[in-house]
Amino acid sequence: MGDKNIIKEYDRPLPKNIEGLQKSLEGVCKVIGIQHRLSESFVLHFLCHFVDTPLTSNDNLSKSNWTHHVYFAIRSAAKALYLGCTFETMGRLDAVIDTLDDYPGTILVAEWESDSSSVFGKDNELDKLWNGAHQHQNADSFLLTYCNIEKLQDFTKQVVEYWQNKKSGRENTPSLFLIIVTYKQEKRVQKFLFVRSLEITSSTVCLWHDLAFVTEEEYLESIQNL
Repeated sequence: MGDKNIIKEYDRPLPKNIEGLQKSLEGVCKVIGIQHRLSESFVLHFLCHFVDTPLTSNDNLSKSNWTHHVYFAIRSAAKALYLGCTFETMGRLDAVIDTLDDYPGTILVAEWESDSSSVFGKDNELDKLWNGAHQHQNADSFLLTYCNIEKLQDFTKQVVEYWQNKKSGRENTPSLFLIIVTYKQEKRVQKFLFVRSLEITSSTVCLWHDLAFVTEEEYLESIQNL
């Protein structure tokens, strides 16, 4: 998946870099260090590919079309970042994303479900993700699902409570990147509204910008009562 001799990031020198830059900008402004984890970068790339869908907001997305589109977006994001991607592995996880080098190794374990109501079903996708992430010291988790906008807040709360109530033996507790494709039901058609993305940590929920499939007016109307 590309040349291994690519530019690499090194996190160890960051504090010294901050110290040097702060010294040169003394009296001008404060300097803080920002590091984007590979898992976070992967999710950002995934969203760019995922929202570039050939389907219109009025199409009824079949399970087959949906699965193929998610597969394509995952593969494209991995390729863009020179990452490896394996499907249906580690106890039937939908995908595992890892680096070509040994470090940091596996950065993300992923699942996707066509119906949010099945996430807490007999297979309990969140358990699979939590257990999968804990097999690798630097791995986070990724869950994508569809949810009726009427159930969005309740479903989100249920996932957050589950993830934050888990106890981790790792020094860095894995985050869960939760991607929710919201829709409203119009007779037999699911009208897709927007993609909501959250990073759920052990104590915080980070809300990213929604990515809308509809006009600004329709989007604002859809979130008015959330």
